Amino acid sequence: MQVKIKEIANIQFGYYGQPSKYGTIPYFQAKHFNEFGQYIGENDTFLEEDPKSMANILQDGDVLFVAKGFRFFATLYKEDFGNAIASSIFFVLRPDKTRIIPAYLVSVLNLPKNLLHFQQSGAGSTIPSIRKNELADFTLNLLSLEQQQKVVALQELYFKDIQITDALIREKQKLFQTTISKIIK
Repeated sequence: MQVKIKEIANIQFGYYGQPSKYGTIPYFQAKHFNEFGQYIGENDTFLEEDPKSMANILQDGDVLFVAKGFRFFATLYKEDFGNAIASSIFFVLRPDKTRIIPAYLVSVLNLPKNLLHFQQSGAGSTIPSIRKNELADFTLNLLSLEQQQKVVALQELYFKDIQITDALIREKQKLFQTTISKIIK
């Protein structure tokens, strides 16, 4: 079944705030996510707690979509990241979890053909950006929750495979460097 994002999720702008050296709440920016859109856990920008910022605390299952700049991607916020606020570079999508699994929405948005669609939509200015209504009107195929869960499970296996491959490459680099060091001595 084809649905528009606005039919299955509430869309808000990320929060525009000034990072503070006294802040305690992580203030997510695109640089805090790797090339696969995964949170790297190294935060260096924070906001101070005040009523305005606290009203923008992310909720478990929020989908963050980078809609400004040269690297569009979607990522899933999980409560185990701790309290955090998404910067204004993001749209915050709060999916209706009775209809769509948030991680499925992330998978769909991150498909190369869909990212290309958004890049083309945002083209024509110095810094490409997507308007809220363009995102809201984006149409996707809404599978059954059971099928969505299968897509999510496949995505999780893919990311696990990437982690294992990265670890293997690092170990091979160490082995190579150690071997070369021994030969050169």
